[in-house]
Amino acid sequence: MKRDPLEAFIAKNRADFDDAIPPLKVWADIDRQLEKPIRTKRRVWHALRVAATVALLLTIGGVMGSYFALGTNNDAVALLDDISPEYGELAAFYQNEIARQVQLVNTSNHSDPTIFQDLDQVDETMRELYEALMEAHKGTEQEIVENLIRSYQTKLTILQRVLERINEVEFKNNITNEVTL
Repeated sequence: MKRDPLEAFIAKNRADFDDAIPPLKVWADIDRQLEKPIRTKRRVWHALRVAATVALLLTIGGVMGSYFALGTNNDAVALLDDISPEYGELAAFYQNEIARQVQLVNTSNHSDPTIFQDLDQVDETMRELYEALMEAHKGTEQEIVENLIRSYQTKLTILQRVLERINEVEFKNNITNEVTL
């Protein structure tokens, strides 16, 4: 049987093939090719966009739900204004500030929809307090009103902390983007 010339050459020079070490340039090229980003980057960005869209929709739904949960904000202000004009002004201030903070959270791309669960709990407490306030006798509303004001403050504090974290994340992302450019 006739042997293939390539096989004959390899058989004759086998020892030379086994002892040869490729130059360092070959290994450097292999390393560079292994470090190249794979096309999964596009998939990751696509997945992140989808996740951000879902989070944004959940956030908007949570905000809308929390706003409509108490009924009209004017009713709450009017109820507190009947007790004392100062309480009405304070409630209006907190409601405006909370609305502004919620709008800032909604316009960011890094908001976490779970924060609205905390806000919903505060809203539930506030609903109960408003119901108790409507049934309270004249002159006994002070403690209920103080609890309502604390609830407004709690809601505002939650939103401020969320905005601080969002700003931190955006700041870190900006620094990372500047370094990679």
